Amino acid sequence: MINKNKLKKIAGYFKSKKMATQLFGNYIIFLIILIAIFMLTIFTLLFYLSFNNKNSSKDNTTAEYIINQNYKGINVSNFIKYKGYVEVLDKNLVIVMENGSKHAVGFKYAQKYYHDMINNNLKDGYFYSSKYGYNKNSILITAMPNSIFDTYIWGLEHKQQLEEDSKFSIRVPTFLQVFPFIIFIFLLSTMVLYSKFTSMIFVKPLKKLLKGVNTFKNGEYSARVEINSLNEIGQLKDAFNLMAEKIQQERLLREKAEHNRKRMILDISHDLKNPLTSILGYSEFLLENNDISLDAKNRLLKVINNNSRRANDLIQDLFEFSRIESTEYKLDIGIHDMGEFLRELIAGYVPMMEQQGVKYKFDITEDEVDISFDRKNLDRALSNIILNSIKYNNAGITISIKLLLVDDTAVIIIEDDGVGIDKEFQGDIFEPFVRVDATRNSKTGGTGLGLAISKAIIEKHGGNICLAQNINNGCKFIIKLRDH
Repeated sequence: MINKNKLKKIAGYFKSKKMATQLFGNYIIFLIILIAIFMLTIFTLLFYLSFNNKNSSKDNTTAEYIINQNYKGINVSNFIKYKGYVEVLDKNLVIVMENGSKHAVGFKYAQKYYHDMINNNLKDGYFYSSKYGYNKNSILITAMPNSIFDTYIWGLEHKQQLEEDSKFSIRVPTFLQVFPFIIFIFLLSTMVLYSKFTSMIFVKPLKKLLKGVNTFKNGEYSARVEINSLNEIGQLKDAFNLMAEKIQQERLLREKAEHNRKRMILDISHDLKNPLTSILGYSEFLLENNDISLDAKNRLLKVINNNSRRANDLIQDLFEFSRIESTEYKLDIGIHDMGEFLRELIAGYVPMMEQQGVKYKFDITEDEVDISFDRKNLDRALSNIILNSIKYNNAGITISIKLLLVDDTAVIIIEDDGVGIDKEFQGDIFEPFVRVDATRNSKTGGTGLGLAISKAIIEKHGGNICLAQNINNGCKFIIKLRDH
């Protein structure tokens, strides 16, 4: 059985990384086929000629074809019929057998006469041919009349053969006349089939690639091309699939951005509508009623003030989010001690935690962790996470903040054991206007932009933030900032 590794190696060759190499290999194979056809042709011709010389019917009109090991058994009927004769000479040119000859047995030819005779220089009306016996101990001489009448009868059948024999040429049979055409047709068919096979190696994958391009052009952005090839066409396939994947991703991102934009407009409209409606309603009520008591007026003014703050906070957060998301926004980066920064940040929230009945636990390394970051913006990002833990949970929870240094990366973990976040929100928690509470006008008064702003700021620093699974329920945010 053929080794599978060898088959894989051969298959890998036909899927070469270079089309030039593949074409060169194909040409080498075609050259081998041509040489094989040429050798087959030569061997066929040699075999045919050898077989034909051994098995063709012997013509008994020349010495070459009627020679026999036993010269007494030679058939001389054709010579007698056309007034010719046959002689057998020994090596001394003495006649040892004759039939129809004008010379008797025992006659010895002179050397010059014999030479002129076998070369047909005697001009005596006969055409001579001669042939040595098998052991060169005898010479067979045949003579046929060369007269007009006898040549007309005999020459129609034998003269062409005699002339060719005298020139030592071989008569070309019908098979040899047809054989070159057979070889030509076979060669032409081989060339056509092989060129078809070679073109399919390139045309078939190109058709697949063109089909994929047309499908993609018609709006089917999920179209991919599958071509099992390692040459330039395979590289083109990889480039096309990569391009198609990027375009599809960009299209999905564009659709998602458009969806988010529409949702953001609806959310902004919704979040602004409630406070503005309250402001407008209560302000009109105050303007239309002058007999309101001072306490009632103050209560209404307080409601108007609170709703004005809510609307202002929303507008400020929206402005901040848009500003940070802008590609033109630049951070005020400096090298600071991350441990000291976190201790200062946490110290500002300890009174609020104690007032809300929130427990706290901090694990900040005393070693210097010098990291490049923007103090003001990172304060905003981390504060949003801490404030969410305080606002969205009841008293009695524990907020834990840790700082680790892992391979030149500052890892900040902000964790609580509160109510946590439902799984349906976890994938979109960092999107704008996504809030865990079902009602948008909840008592927390959040704008839904806090975590989106936090993520944008951290990513501006070249870091990342994620919501990890917490075995104690609650939320666990992991922020990683690498020093640059």
